[in-house]
Amino acid sequence: MRVTVTGGTGTIGLAVVKMLVRAGHAVRAVVRRPDDFQERCQDDRVEINVGDVQDRTMVAAALDGADAAIHCVAFPPKQYKLNWDTTRFILESLRPGAQFVMPGDASVFGFTPPGERVGPRHPKASPARRGVVRADLERAILAEGGTVIHLPEVFGPGVIRGRMASVFQRALSGRRVWFAGDLDRAREFLYIEDAARALIAPLGRPAAKGAEYTAPGFATITPRAFVSLAFKAAGHESRLRSMPIPWLHAASLLTAERRASRDLIYLEARPLLFDGSRIRKELGWTPEVDYADAIRRTLRSLRSVEGEMAIQRSRTTTQPTATNYEATNSSHAVKRLGDIGD
Repeated sequence: MRVTVTGGTGTIGLAVVKMLVRAGHAVRAVVRRPDDFQERCQDDRVEINVGDVQDRTMVAAALDGADAAIHCVAFPPKQYKLNWDTTRFILESLRPGAQFVMPGDASVFGFTPPGERVGPRHPKASPARRGVVRADLERAILAEGGTVIHLPEVFGPGVIRGRMASVFQRALSGRRVWFAGDLDRAREFLYIEDAARALIAPLGRPAAKGAEYTAPGFATITPRAFVSLAFKAAGHESRLRSMPIPWLHAASLLTAERRASRDLIYLEARPLLFDGSRIRKELGWTPEVDYADAIRRTLRSLRSVEGEMAIQRSRTTTQPTATNYEATNSSHAVKRLGDIGD
């Protein structure tokens, strides 16, 4: 199939691009920064389309001849209206019969009793304003024959921001990890390659049109067990502390970005677990990479990236120039700031 992927430089988008190529599809990646994309994906089988998904004309050109679009761009809460605009541009530009797939998360769902898994038919009764708006967007997509795949928290190579990225960075350096909520309450996480496979699973399947799915992690696991696996694989003793939920509420007042996501803190106090029966039955998808293997792959990738960065730094610091001295001491200052509170 000919598939256009928006947000090709992002965490999910890049993983989807690589998985599509591996599966034999013809791939067009929509990116804003082609140099960044080519640095992370050097496969010449990927057609690069440079532009902004807020440009309706550009979107139409990027979807010309496409059999499907996987929309991996998500705007922050303060720009949420743009999610509606860009989604509409894509749906309007797709040829009749083409597929539309978009990743979703847990924010649209309401509370559930402990131990009960959330499936695609679970009530969308989020107590968060952001979840309510997102649920409205998903209903509109489903009504147009699109497909939504709800994913849990993802981790793995290429996940460079957020809590899961911090877990692995700190495991490598042996620094303490802070994890919100109960450290012994069951959660689930999804390896980035399994997430990408879930997003391409609907392609070519008519039953997926107008349907939504929940894609669970490999298994349930506690934060304590997950972090322990990461530290052990990195060669360090586990260092983990719980961040009380009230602390999260207090921290959410510090920046506009955190304030915009404050009403999603309920997902930390009562994390949801996804039911994978529908996606397994209709699309044949199940997570394949267990936590131990996924953690090893993630750490191997991080070490490789750090090694390349060290080589680049050594090439630029061969002489003790004033510029190099300043850069070196600045990096030490940053490190000291990063160590505060560990």
